[in-house]
Amino acid sequence: MILNFTKEQLIKNKGIHTLTEIMQQPEMWMQTSQIIQEKIPEIQQFLKAHFQANTKVILTGAGTSEFVGASIIRDLFLMGVDAQVISTTNIVSNIEEYLNPQQPTILISFARSGNSPESVATFHMVNKFVENIHHIVITCNKNGALSQLAKTTKNCLEILLPDATNDQSFAMTSSYSSMMIACLLIFNLADFDQYVKRVETLAMATTVNLKQNYPQIAAIAQMHHQRVVYLGSGNLLGIAEEAHLKVLELTAGENTAFFNTPLGFRHGPKSVLNRETIVFFFMNQEPYKRAYDVDLLKELSTQKQAQTLVVFDYKDDHEIKSLSDFYFNVELTETSTALLGLNYIVLAQLYAFYKSLANGKTPDNPWPSGLVNRVVQGVIIHTKAKLK
Repeated sequence: MILNFTKEQLIKNKGIHTLTEIMQQPEMWMQTSQIIQEKIPEIQQFLKAHFQANTKVILTGAGTSEFVGASIIRDLFLMGVDAQVISTTNIVSNIEEYLNPQQPTILISFARSGNSPESVATFHMVNKFVENIHHIVITCNKNGALSQLAKTTKNCLEILLPDATNDQSFAMTSSYSSMMIACLLIFNLADFDQYVKRVETLAMATTVNLKQNYPQIAAIAQMHHQRVVYLGSGNLLGIAEEAHLKVLELTAGENTAFFNTPLGFRHGPKSVLNRETIVFFFMNQEPYKRAYDVDLLKELSTQKQAQTLVVFDYKDDHEIKSLSDFYFNVELTETSTALLGLNYIVLAQLYAFYKSLANGKTPDNPWPSGLVNRVVQGVIIHTKAKLK
């Protein structure tokens, strides 16, 4: 059994890959930690040689791989890393608007398959146009085009994650979260052992979280909601962005999904609310940031524009619970919103999985027509001879 399904049921409803990959995440995080530990000397040598005070760090990818960066960027900023998230899709089409050719740059590429045309094109373009460029490739596919480039390029460090993180499902789940863990560990080598303990605590809490909360998540997915909204700030905005994509992907667009910050939501996007809307709050743990989450939750609870309010929280807060229709305490004391967010995203992934089934879709491939694909198709990469 995997949660409330037999293997035969999951094969029949074409959801076995998706649910297996959601459930394997805690184990993948520990395996990822081991991989990084084994590569510490190589990583240290790379960073010592190429990570200087004036180095720009760009986190890149497309789709979920882009959202990996968005979900950890605030942690890197707090560590003093001059980091920015820029999608491969923007670099390929508008490179001169995003990259400074004269600034020393480390490009961190996140990729599940490593076969997306934009990922490969970005690698080549920055080598061509940026004078001092070095790469860190974090990928889940040892046979992917990006992995092959990494192995044959001198200015590149490759981090190859466990084979099982190369999610076979249409939607990225364990690949997304494991790439987050890998990058966070790379920039926490100074207190590596302590950080791994935090990851281990996260993994144990997430395992309990999944097993305890899936029945209620499944029940919520059975409710009729046409619109789905995810709200979070800081790293949790990246988590919200990824959560909204999971619903869009796994329901094949049958449910429309949105994401924003609690403060930003009032500035127009709140117009999406109606009596067919469910709103998910990803709560901050730091009191100042949390106050803004609470303010909007109180407002929506009073105004009753949305049908359902769901809160994901790190502790048991009776006031917050009273304002919500469904309240999930993931019981994780963690200063990093990136790590806390991983305990939230697994429930959002589960919701998308159960919503897919509720809508009569096949989670492992919601688009059997081929209109949307696991690895993007139909992209033509045009030659760029020079920058403007």
